[in-house]
Amino acid sequence: MSLLNNLNESQREAGKTINGPLLILAGAGSGKTRTITYRIAHMVQEMGISPYHILAVTFTNKAAKEMRERVHNLIGHEAEKIVVSTFHSFGMKMLRMYANFLGYESNFNIYDTDDQTKVVRNILKELGATVQETPKKIVSLISKLKEDGVSPEDYEKTVPSFLENYKVIIETYKKYKIELKKNNAMDFSDLLIFTNELLDNPEILEKVQDRYRYVMVDEYQDTNNIQYQIIKKIAKKHLNICVVGDEDQSIYGFRGANIQNILDFEKDYPNAKVVKLEQNYRSTDIILKAANSVIKSNKSSKGKKLWTVKEGGELLKLYMADDAIDEAYFITQKIIEGHKNGRKHSDFTVLYRTNAQSRIFEETLRRFNIPNKVFGGMQFYQRKEIKDIIAYLNVINNPRDAISLARVFNVPNRKIGDRTIEKMEEYARAHNIFLFEAIKNVDKLDRVNKATLDSLAEFAKIIDELIELAKESSVSEVFEALLSKTKYIESISPEEIEREQNIDELRTAIMELEKQFEFLTLADYLQETSLVSATDTLNESSDYVKLMTIHNSKGLEFPVVFLTGLEQEIFPGFAALADNSVLEEERRLCYVAITRAEEELYITYAKERMVYGRTSYMRPPSTFIEEIPNELVEGKRPVVETKVIEKKISTGIENFNPFKKPTNTDSKYKVGEKVVHKKFGNGIVKDIDDKAITIRFNEGEKKILLAMADRFLEQLN
Repeated sequence: MSLLNNLNESQREAGKTINGPLLILAGAGSGKTRTITYRIAHMVQEMGISPYHILAVTFTNKAAKEMRERVHNLIGHEAEKIVVSTFHSFGMKMLRMYANFLGYESNFNIYDTDDQTKVVRNILKELGATVQETPKKIVSLISKLKEDGVSPEDYEKTVPSFLENYKVIIETYKKYKIELKKNNAMDFSDLLIFTNELLDNPEILEKVQDRYRYVMVDEYQDTNNIQYQIIKKIAKKHLNICVVGDEDQSIYGFRGANIQNILDFEKDYPNAKVVKLEQNYRSTDIILKAANSVIKSNKSSKGKKLWTVKEGGELLKLYMADDAIDEAYFITQKIIEGHKNGRKHSDFTVLYRTNAQSRIFEETLRRFNIPNKVFGGMQFYQRKEIKDIIAYLNVINNPRDAISLARVFNVPNRKIGDRTIEKMEEYARAHNIFLFEAIKNVDKLDRVNKATLDSLAEFAKIIDELIELAKESSVSEVFEALLSKTKYIESISPEEIEREQNIDELRTAIMELEKQFEFLTLADYLQETSLVSATDTLNESSDYVKLMTIHNSKGLEFPVVFLTGLEQEIFPGFAALADNSVLEEERRLCYVAITRAEEELYITYAKERMVYGRTSYMRPPSTFIEEIPNELVEGKRPVVETKVIEKKISTGIENFNPFKKPTNTDSKYKVGEKVVHKKFGNGIVKDIDDKAITIRFNEGEKKILLAMADRFLEQLN
């Protein structure tokens, strides 16, 4: 019996179409990963195609790992010969092999945004330039220009000369490229840009094409122009290209994703076969009908319609909150109720349009002792102690890396002043040598005291010893030696126990990778850590409420979803009101949010909300609410108002009240009742409203929030 018999009819059709171009339009929850993995297994086990010739590319480490594991479960060890990778990982492997063609050494490091910002900041300092733009903004501009294929020279020809600071930015862009190459470093954009450049080399291209005769691309709607070019070049010779995606889930236009790549696939490959996967295995019928109703307003859609055999389901719950505080309180209460009725905290997920909206949910859930975790905030590999140790490892792997080196000169504190570091950087530039070489020549610097010279000599000795150790030792051995020689743990104060715990967690992560990869090199380890995404660390077994942006939720599913902040100018955002293409992407984002829900979906919006220090009253509810039919919704439908009144709020954060109670809350306290307060002593309840209890003490009247009353008050019988 064929493996494909385990698939439904549409999935089976996609699975057996191997030769020639194939477009699989896979709706949300339609078993996309299952289809891909069975297709690969069928190719190897039943068609006799060598796994060596198969390349499968996706966007996240998590997705790649899941695909590898599923294929392995179907065909065993043969799966290990298949390259299942993210775009950046694939680019990294290509560049490790052919870096010399670009004038790089194969042990190059990858710079993250912080590293890039430091490079730009140093360049601006060197130029003696002051600009309006922050270094981070300049980094963002450079990345965009690079990904669009715009060189500094091209930019100079096209940028309007009246723009302030344009000459400084052009010069910074030029020096940035030089500086990275000098440091034997690349940024994330380079991983794709340089891979694309390598494929312009006929010799390399032929080798790659003959190796990867069957190409599969997951989430094709999210590809940008460079990724599109890379795939097109690789697949051009054999034309066995299969792309899988959903134009209705194209939500990354802001970072360069081009929806036209999937919409124009049939133009690029006129003989392409198209298979639609429309049966949904995730959500209830009610939820799918709501999603279909919203997305049908988009013109840039190929007309899929999700369906399920699971009829019915609970109606969508619509809640109109008084304000953001009330919205957070409502969601918290629903989570408490659901937990009492047997749901786990991990069954609940709160989705919002922007990261800034998370604060009030975090604070309110915390007040009620509900475990929660934000995804997309400060990630593990962005914490100071982790970045310090990774920077050390970067230097050990690639001593030319001046940015990582500058980070750890004085970590832990070696009493090396900023001026000494500047002198070494100046010396390195003047003598055209690497910064690490300058350290070894530090005795040649003017006016550097003996204590500093000794510290730098000791630092250089430690790095040299660790470089030698790394040549013949495991990553975990280098890690332990690094901690020991630098005395990093000893530098952490006893009160900072969490920092030490983070280092313990890093040790665990290294050991886990060593179990996964038998011969893990330091370069391999740094490659893996540099490509970790925001939700790769999501632990499904942990029992906490998840808080995340809708963008971070893509590809995930949850039993109960709270879709929050559905007001005009919030979701959809302000820009969507004047640009239909932006509105369509926002609608696709709403579609993604709705289709994350498996069983229950709550949609909330507020009558007033503070945004950028202003409170907007009577803000119109989102147009997306109107697009959901009445029969699918439980709760009061909004009355659409066109007028928005804005009032400046001077008190700002002081107005925050995470304990707001609904007006119908019954209090266990009564007016006239005697109570005792832990601090103020005996008192009498004077007044109770929906927010607070007023008590008259000997020293005067005090207001206590109802939600906090039980913590501070005792009733006297």
